[in-house]
Amino acid sequence: MDRPLPMVSMGHRFIWLNNNHQHLPVMKNILFTALVLTLLAIIACNGKMPATVEAALKGAGNNRKELQKVLEHYSAPSDTLKLKAAKFLIANMPYHYGYYGSEMDEHGIIFSIIDTLSYWKENVTVEDKMHIGDSLLAVYGAPGQHGVKPVPDTRIVSADYLITNIDFAFKAWQQAPWRKKVSFDEFCDFILPYRLRNEQVQYWRPACYYEYTRMAHRYKYPDSLLFVYNSMNWDLVTEGTFTMYFNFYYPYPKSFDNAMKGKIGGCETTTYFSATAMQAAGLPVASDFIPQWGNNNTGHFMLRLIDHDKTRKLISNENKPINTWATVEWSSTYDEHRHLFTAAELPKGMRVQYAATIPKVYRFTFSRDDELAMINATMPAEEISPEFRFANFKDVTGEYIRCTNYTLHLNPAQDKFRLAYLCTFTVWGWKPVAISRRDGNTAGFRNIGRNVLYLPAIYDSGEFKPAGLPFYIDGSDSVHTLKRAPGRGGDVHLIRKTALYPYTVAHSEVVKGGLFEGASDPDFKHKTLLDSIERYPFYMTEVRIKNPAHYRYLRYRAPHTDVPEADNIAEVQFLEDGKKLAGRFIGSEGSQGHDIEKAFDSNMDSYYENKGGKDGWIGIDLGEKSREKVSTIRFCPRNDTNCIIPGEDYELFYWDGEWISLGVQKAAHDYLDYSNVPDGVILWLKCLSSGHEERIFTYEQGSQRWW
Repeated sequence: MDRPLPMVSMGHRFIWLNNNHQHLPVMKNILFTALVLTLLAIIACNGKMPATVEAALKGAGNNRKELQKVLEHYSAPSDTLKLKAAKFLIANMPYHYGYYGSEMDEHGIIFSIIDTLSYWKENVTVEDKMHIGDSLLAVYGAPGQHGVKPVPDTRIVSADYLITNIDFAFKAWQQAPWRKKVSFDEFCDFILPYRLRNEQVQYWRPACYYEYTRMAHRYKYPDSLLFVYNSMNWDLVTEGTFTMYFNFYYPYPKSFDNAMKGKIGGCETTTYFSATAMQAAGLPVASDFIPQWGNNNTGHFMLRLIDHDKTRKLISNENKPINTWATVEWSSTYDEHRHLFTAAELPKGMRVQYAATIPKVYRFTFSRDDELAMINATMPAEEISPEFRFANFKDVTGEYIRCTNYTLHLNPAQDKFRLAYLCTFTVWGWKPVAISRRDGNTAGFRNIGRNVLYLPAIYDSGEFKPAGLPFYIDGSDSVHTLKRAPGRGGDVHLIRKTALYPYTVAHSEVVKGGLFEGASDPDFKHKTLLDSIERYPFYMTEVRIKNPAHYRYLRYRAPHTDVPEADNIAEVQFLEDGKKLAGRFIGSEGSQGHDIEKAFDSNMDSYYENKGGKDGWIGIDLGEKSREKVSTIRFCPRNDTNCIIPGEDYELFYWDGEWISLGVQKAAHDYLDYSNVPDGVILWLKCLSSGHEERIFTYEQGSQRWW
């Protein structure tokens, strides 16, 4: 045994572990090295890649006796089912690892500090946790890979640990009111495992069993698997704080101890925490993931109840105002309680992107996937991208979306490559979402999402290279290939660098109907209407005052609306002949971080928000001696700043086997015009001087279609 396993005890509001070790980071080179070494060892012993108990025992080294003790412990006839469970865990153990390292220990102390602070402060905010992270970075520097060591489970898992895990998993399963709805195979993959992904092995099962079986059995309908799942999922998720930025302080997968103490993380952390708690209570749940959205620069992790629900609607990936959260959280940003904007209400060429398209969905499993195991065992290592260098996940896309099979015809010039990929775009490069072994001059891809733009590729020397033309498959299963058309091309009129989402465009609702007023008295009893906002605004808007006049007090007054959002606005500017007027801020108090000055700071990224919610106003007092006359008003609703911003530098690219520049422009207006742009190609508009939230698009019928 390399080191003792951490123990679990109950205390305070959290589950405590008596060990400060952290678990493995998702660092591709380390994971790849560890997996390759083990795969080679298994192949050397067996000449093939079986998931057998004997192969695991051979690779266990000095820990073999510990694993054999488990098999002996369940040798009685009454323990037949538990013996099968033990064999399942041991046979698949060679594919699992835990990670240790001094740097992980150093940065992992952040969770203990947050937990200690929670004793003294009732509400530990995200800002509090970020401040702790910043302080640790100042001491230890940015987290990295120094001293991180992969430790195979076969070398560290003890007999006592495995027996305890098996016994408590069986207790949870067999005592559950929904016991008959869960098969033994489902129990093995989705209740029994002692780890969900790559977290360090810890003694979590006993304490979690007592804590979460009580939670699961207390609900109103304890015999309803779906009701218990939904209720428990809500209770678990609401305990933590959701943010994706915390990974900057701890970029390694968190252990259950970390998750309990920190109570913060993105969808990967919340999914892991909830899945572990539910499995401890005997619920068959899985951690599913979308490696990359089809039209977003990130992926997604989500919890899935294994309940064989055949009534769940499949997602079509069509850009329609439909709420699809019941199938996949975050797959839609449509809100039926907000205004549905018509084409007439939007600027010409603008469309709202409701759907986050899905190319592929996979499910983490404790058992190995035969196809991925075969790829890792028989294909050239340099051809396998890091995303597919392990075998413990399977394709479940067909459970979520309407799919299509696709056959890729490969370029004969790439005959030496035995693997092919389908990739989707991100601002950091093309990312793989599907892998296939080559069969002659073709490669078959099963169950891929429609209305997603794919680039066929091969993996060569650590990077993806095109293996065909980009394509997408529409809702009627027709394949559309994107190829540069002959000729000089045409003109394009560009108004954004990424899609416009409903949650952004909805901010216009709380501004339409707003009023700009001037007065000589501070209570605006004798006010003059300078202008009113008659249409939905989306960007910075400028209006001219017909009869410029002097006013000491100037204000923006929010409209009275029933919109479920507090008054807010990103920018308000009063000008005289192009000169911005300044004065003392007056009006309704702003919420924390969004005070009145945010509306007058010439920064469209920041915004004012009314602390009181509704019916507020903000403005400036120019002073008693001021004599300026307001001639112009400029204003901008809260927005994502992904419109074209005057003064920023942009560069347009098109794809023709590589990204080719069409030139750099400094925006003079809220749009960009390019000429001689090739037809039939993918385009990418990059902002060179500010944010990098960008997506590729095609130019169709005078507007940008986002992918």
